[in-house]
Amino acid sequence: MRHKIASGLIAASLVVGAGFAWLWHQEHRSERVLVLASGPRLSEYHDFAQALSRVVAALEPRLNIRVIETFGSEENMTLLADGTAQLALIAGSTMLDGRASVVDFLFPEMFHLLAREDMGITRVADLRGRVVGLPPLGSTSRTMFWRLIQHYGLDQWDVKAMTIEPYEAEHALRTGAIDAYFVVIALGSPFITGILSRTPTQLVPIDQAAALRLTLPELRAGEIPTGTYGGARPAPPSDLPTVAERTLLVTTPAVDPDDIYDLTRIIREGRQELVAAELRAALIEPVEDPFQQGLPINPGAAKYFRRDKPLFVVRYAETMGFLLSAGMLIASTLWQIKLRSDRRAKNRADNHNAKIIELTEQAQNAKNRRELDVVRQDLVATFKRVFADLDEDRITPTAIQAFTLAWYTAIQVIDHRQTILPDEPGEEVPVRLGARTVGGGDGRGIERRPPSQASGEAEAAA
Repeated sequence: MRHKIASGLIAASLVVGAGFAWLWHQEHRSERVLVLASGPRLSEYHDFAQALSRVVAALEPRLNIRVIETFGSEENMTLLADGTAQLALIAGSTMLDGRASVVDFLFPEMFHLLAREDMGITRVADLRGRVVGLPPLGSTSRTMFWRLIQHYGLDQWDVKAMTIEPYEAEHALRTGAIDAYFVVIALGSPFITGILSRTPTQLVPIDQAAALRLTLPELRAGEIPTGTYGGARPAPPSDLPTVAERTLLVTTPAVDPDDIYDLTRIIREGRQELVAAELRAALIEPVEDPFQQGLPINPGAAKYFRRDKPLFVVRYAETMGFLLSAGMLIASTLWQIKLRSDRRAKNRADNHNAKIIELTEQAQNAKNRRELDVVRQDLVATFKRVFADLDEDRITPTAIQAFTLAWYTAIQVIDHRQTILPDEPGEEVPVRLGARTVGGGDGRGIERRPPSQASGEAEAAA
């Protein structure tokens, strides 16, 4: 009894100890501080990063996101590589180094090309010889501009680029210091709305998205809907084709995968809180299969994305059910065909056996050897038909066993009748009397009755 009590106490102590260890581990994890490299102040990246930090603090207090300002995606990747930052917001076209991995796919960003209305710039090719304002070095917008104009046959010698801070772009366009301004930014940005409403500028369409994807596969076709940047004087006045890329949240292997799991969960499940803090979060699209995007997925994020992924059997239950039903229907049909074939084969075998029985009866009733020869010929013909059917699979080998028995029976009957029947009709049948046969005057055996039998028949006749 004491031994059982001691064992119970030990077990309880182990359970309590394990519980304290788990709580300590959770408490230890809560002390994580992750630095998030965002973008310039007042940019979409910076605003979204600040909103994400506030939502994470509210939903997961043990995880602290500290946001820092940067010039853009390229600088963010540098800070990620040297360990200054553990998280970074980058454009989808930014090259990932060998260690960075994706946490989540965020809102899309559109290519915006704004041009002064008096410059006659209505397409990208019209930028030849023009002064184009670009964001500072380190921004993806600057890199993507040069890659974009190459598709339209332009290079750095055809366009004069001028570095313009975002807050200087409106003044530069109004005063004519630049003829156009290019930036990759989220749809509906107040920055673009302000420029279009306060300066004589217009949005220039960027078409040929499908062709651009041949050299820039990370891009996709986009559209700026009518009135996105103002409805009184619709800007743009009609749906405008452009090119888009998706914003990525990336990290390094140094971050605990459990923290990345929590962060991904908050982005996907805390959507209401994120949208309340930053409207651009409403543009975050569901990812049907993040593992088919051609980018490395962080293990923590992968764990989250796979959490609701059903088993193969569950995911394809309907298809498998259909295939199973179709398979059963086909199998049932084939089985019925086989049964009908077997039934026909059995009927054919039964007909052959019936024919053998009929021939056996004919042999039994034959009056002479000539009739018996006719029966024998029919028997041989039946034999040939049986093996022809066997060769054509019209009867089964099993049926041959029953046929063989009937065949040998018929042969024995014919052989027996052969020994006792006369050759021609009307001839007397040789009969054995006891142990000897009495021959007739013509040399053939004729029937002779014993004397006792003959006298008995005479008396009966009298």
